[in-house]
Amino acid sequence: MAKKPVTKIDPRKELSPYLNHEFNQQKNSRKGQAKISASLSSLQAERRRSLRRRLGLIMTVSILAVVGLGYYISPLANISTVKVVGADDLPIKEVVKVSKIKASDKVFDYLFQQKDLSQKLSKKYPEIQSAQAHLDHVNQLILQVNERPTMGYLKDGDNYRKILNNGQIGSKSLTWSKVDQVKPIFVGYNKSGFLKEDLKLFNSLPKNFRNQVKLLSGNTRRNSQIIFVMKDGNVVVGNVVTIKDKVKYYDQIKVKAGKNSLIDLEVGAFSRPLTSSEKKAYGIS
Repeated sequence: MAKKPVTKIDPRKELSPYLNHEFNQQKNSRKGQAKISASLSSLQAERRRSLRRRLGLIMTVSILAVVGLGYYISPLANISTVKVVGADDLPIKEVVKVSKIKASDKVFDYLFQQKDLSQKLSKKYPEIQSAQAHLDHVNQLILQVNERPTMGYLKDGDNYRKILNNGQIGSKSLTWSKVDQVKPIFVGYNKSGFLKEDLKLFNSLPKNFRNQVKLLSGNTRRNSQIIFVMKDGNVVVGNVVTIKDKVKYYDQIKVKAGKNSLIDLEVGAFSRPLTSSEKKAYGIS
C-alpha cells in the first residue's frame, strides 16, 4: 500500500492573518482610547474654566452686594444737599418741603419713588408736570422739575399768573418782569369757564395771527364776543363762532386801516380809528 504524501504547514503563515487582525484591533483600540482620553481632558479643562467663571461671578456679585450694603447703612448714603433744577418761578425751599425730602433720608429711597414724588409736587403746584430725583456725586440729590408749557398769563391785580397748557392757572403770582411778553395776556377773565373757552379758541387760530396778539380782553359786551389787542396797536373784535374763519383777512385789512384802528370782524368786516377812551381802556398809548 502506497503512503500518502505529507503536507507541511507553516504555523506562522497560517496564523499571520489572525495575528495581523488582532494587532490592528489593538492598534485601533489604543487610538480610540487616546482620542477618548484627549476628549475627556478637553472636557475637564472646559469644566474647570466654566467653574472658575461661575465662582468669579459669584464673588464679584457678593463683593458688590457687601459694598452696596455697607454704603447704604453708612452715613455716606444720607442726603447731604438737595438741588432743585427747572422750577425758576417757584420757591425752592417750599418745593423741597412739599417733596418731604429730609437730610436724614437715604439717597436711594427717592431714586425708586419717582412717581410718588411727581404726584406730591404736581398736586401742590399745577405748574409742575413731573419731577425726577437724580444722584449727584456720593450723596447729593438733584430734583429735576419739569414744568408745563405756558400758553399765556392771567392778569391778577397788579401781578400775573401763568395759564398752563391744560387750562389750569399757576399757583404763583409773578411781576411784569417775570412775564414772557411774547405770550398773550388775558385781562378781565373773572370766570374760569370763559377763560378756558377763549384759550381753546385762541389756540385753534392760525399761528401767524396768534403771534401778533398782545392781549385778550374778557370785558366784552356779549358772551359771544371776543376782543384781541394786537402788538401793532390795533384792536380786533370778533364773534367766537366766526372769528376762526375771518382772522385770515386781518393782514389785508390792517394795511388799509392804519395804526391804532378798531377792526370789527364780528359782523362783516370794517375798521375805524380808536377813540381816546378806547385807547385808554385797552392800554394803547
